[in-house]
Amino acid sequence: MTTTPELALAGRSGMRLTRGGLRRAGARGGTVVVYAVLPTLLLIVMVAGSINNHFAFDFHQFWQGGRDVLAGHSPYPPSGSLPSGGDPSLGPAQIQDVFRFPYPAPAALAMIPFAALPFTVAASLFILLSTGAIFLALRLLGVSDWRCHGLVCASIVTLGSLRLGTFTPLLLLGLAAAWRFRARPWVAGPVVAALLVAKLFLWPLLVWFLVTRRPGTAAITLAVAATATLASWATIGFAGFAEYPDFLSTLAASVQAKGWSTIALALSLGLSSAAAKVLSLALGFSVLAVAALAPPGKRDLWAFTLAIAAAILLSPIVWLHYFLLLAAPLAIAFPRLGPAWFLPLVFWAWPFQETGGDVWKIALGMAALAAMTAAILSSATQLRPSWK
Repeated sequence: MTTTPELALAGRSGMRLTRGGLRRAGARGGTVVVYAVLPTLLLIVMVAGSINNHFAFDFHQFWQGGRDVLAGHSPYPPSGSLPSGGDPSLGPAQIQDVFRFPYPAPAALAMIPFAALPFTVAASLFILLSTGAIFLALRLLGVSDWRCHGLVCASIVTLGSLRLGTFTPLLLLGLAAAWRFRARPWVAGPVVAALLVAKLFLWPLLVWFLVTRRPGTAAITLAVAATATLASWATIGFAGFAEYPDFLSTLAASVQAKGWSTIALALSLGLSSAAAKVLSLALGFSVLAVAALAPPGKRDLWAFTLAIAAAILLSPIVWLHYFLLLAAPLAIAFPRLGPAWFLPLVFWAWPFQETGGDVWKIALGMAALAAMTAAILSSATQLRPSWK
């Protein structure tokens, strides 16, 4: 049987098409593995693997605070029971025992629905909601590339936040909502007020409103935050209200040298506590000042990004999961996959919430913060029409 040249050529072309199809299928399969399968496995291993080892460690404080309120008790430690000036030698479990519930009263009231459930059930539900909050935040911010979702979930910043059961994923969702609805004062204002009530260190978001000429939104934010705070504390009979500023100061003195903050870096370099605070204030306010220098077409994004960066620089307590908040401006600047999305993966070099005061670890966090901020500010594209 003879083979014509045409049949031979068709056979070779078919083989090339088959090989090309196999290569494309292999590439797609590899992409799915890297950006979907691997992050999912990491999430399962990190969360499920902690069930018998400090599962939802941070959430336990939220849950306990809600249970105290539900039982008619103060969620705060008795006056005079805290170590004078703080105690840096306290371990994580001792910190929880000594300081009990370190958040404002509105957070304790918000935890009542979870407090009515057994801890494991409540923690599991909270982690599921937090995972959904991360995906919803990226969708609100217009991230159209599913690979970006995968990279966010593969970051130890995200995984650590979910494993511990922190507020940070919900804060990320709040940032996304504040950005998405920033042109609607009666939406953005209450959203940011909720963020400030939960985590006061995010107060630089008020500067974002002022720099972008939204003083009315800033006023609504302050009014709602003050009203919610006073009403919530009144609900628990103002227990711990007068002592709360000193309570936070004592907590900061006990843990600020253990995390990723500017103060922790300064202390690890041998500076005094007073000098470390001055350095933190200088860096934080300098970053906020840069927001006024933004190009007109990017002022909103610059101010939003720098407000988040300044919040981290100014906070005396910074844990690894705080850096997840930078995913919000990152998503705005880069709605599709790009090199900047890989920057948070650098935290795998030291994948723990505490740094032990080691200079290189804290410097790594500061470098990652600077790199992500610079990438966002230097993004080539102007804001999309829907963002203006």
